[in-house]
Amino acid sequence: ACELAGQSEHAKRVLAAAISASLFPTLWEQDRLDLHNLPAPVARTAVRLALDDMVRRPDERRFHDTETRGDFIIVAGRGTHSDRSEAILRPAVLEMFRDEFAGRVECREIARNPGRLAVPAPSLRAWIH
Repeated sequence: ACELAGQSEHAKRVLAAAISASLFPTLWEQDRLDLHNLPAPVARTAVRLALDDMVRRPDERRFHDTETRGDFIIVAGRGTHSDRSEAILRPAVLEMFRDEFAGRVECREIARNPGRLAVPAPSLRAWIH
């Protein structure tokens, strides 16, 4: 609701508290951000929070370390389990990157796995520094 009302900072704080309380135990899976089973607004908030955490490097949450890890992988799914078997999260996340990070952070589909998106490590490092 916060994200839809244009309160993305509040949405990030709420999601951060929920993650800290272990309410989303599968959000980080093997150094990938897994958005399965999240509604699109929460998925966008999770990506924003993950990007913020790359800059802030919090002690209380996992984060993708751009210095020691490769590309940031976002598992958005192919839409197999959505109502009409259409991808919902992938287009929502790609649109968010186009609208909010245009020209600053690159996000692209992984051709060999259409349910995943990659944010290249060089793009992240340039944005962070």
